[in-house]
Amino acid sequence: MLDRPDRIPGARFSMPVHESNHIIDCRHGLVLFLSPWPPRRLLVWDPVAREQRRLVSPPEVDSEQMLIFNGAVLRPARGQGCSSSHFRVALVARDRSCTRVSVCLYSSETGIWSNIKSLQLKFLPLERASTLIGNSICWLLPVHPQNVILEFDLDKHTLAMTELPAPVEPYKKLWIVPAEDGGLGFIHLSQFHAKLWKRKPDSNGLDVWVLNRAIEFEELRPTCIGHPLALVGFAEASNAVLVQTDSGVFMVYLQSTGFKKLSNLSVFCLHYPFEYFYPAGTGTGDGHGGDEVLNNI
Repeated sequence: MLDRPDRIPGARFSMPVHESNHIIDCRHGLVLFLSPWPPRRLLVWDPVAREQRRLVSPPEVDSEQMLIFNGAVLRPARGQGCSSSHFRVALVARDRSCTRVSVCLYSSETGIWSNIKSLQLKFLPLERASTLIGNSICWLLPVHPQNVILEFDLDKHTLAMTELPAPVEPYKKLWIVPAEDGGLGFIHLSQFHAKLWKRKPDSNGLDVWVLNRAIEFEELRPTCIGHPLALVGFAEASNAVLVQTDSGVFMVYLQSTGFKKLSNLSVFCLHYPFEYFYPAGTGTGDGHGGDEVLNNI
């Protein structure tokens, strides 16, 4: 929990959740849970509005042949903060041999799942939170000998793959982040240094990866005893990465490079930052109102 005024009352997060359900995404004040066994049940939870919506995954991505391993949740309206009651859910599934990846999209406005889009590639289905880049949902996938970014366009309903530069690895040192111009980018952590990469057209008009800038993490060196730093999350509204150290988890703001400690957790664990924007004149039961981005980790 963060300090006032960026704090939501803890009681809002006291929801009885089935023990086997687990979080697969969190965005725009919504949390997405997935049950472990077919037929997969999805739960979209709005802790501020105290609302829950349950969905059943489509059988085309939830069967003996296809397994759901990731997803994303978001509000459809831009510029309206978290005021919209509608939402969209994207599911990512794989075949049993991990040679085909598929994505489909649900809209609460229509109550319909979209047609499934698929790509052929051999990959490892590791858990990793999505990143919203423009109007595309992006996931990082390990593909030998390098990692790739899976992009699903929310308007066109198209699925594409972008390879990362070959030398960039390992997986725990990478996270998809928006570039300064809002385009596709990623951060690569090495020891106590990080590099921010972005896509940019070359002289022939083809998009290529270019190094944007570097960030120093030297101030976190005293927090590491024997294990290297690892990236465990990204707070989109704050434009900050979450970094795991031996002494706890720190939030590092990419623009200012300032940081603050969030917890004393010293073991690797993926984090899903909860961020909520509410319009002026409303509140969250915490005694204040106004245009705020609220954060709970």
